[in-house]
Amino acid sequence: MITFTPTRNIDLIETVGNHPDIIAGSNNGDGYDYKPECRYFEVNVHGQFGGIVYYNEIQPLTFDCHAMYLPEIRGFSKEIGLAFWRYILTNTTVQCVTSFAARKFRHGQMYCAMIG
Repeated sequence: MITFTPTRNIDLIETVGNHPDIIAGSNNGDGYDYKPECRYFEVNVHGQFGGIVYYNEIQPLTFDCHAMYLPEIRGFSKEIGLAFWRYILTNTTVQCVTSFAARKFRHGQMYCAMIG
């Protein structure tokens, strides 16, 4: 079971975003700073905390989505991505969801776009 819990815990978000495996795997080596314009969610997979997913409304009803997965759950990235889309489609008014690839394609992460 995959669950998403809204969070504004800046310390948690930045700790995950600056975890060495996150920086190497999905933040292009840049680290991460909290962005107040984003909506953040804690990801739990089968009861285990696995990272943060977040989105930013880049245009009206258009959401740019990203994820910072800890190594323990990266094998579930496709399932998490699809579950997060279902979450967004169920809980927001949306016309377009995007997710842009990082420079490094690693750990089977899913990058795609959907226009509804």
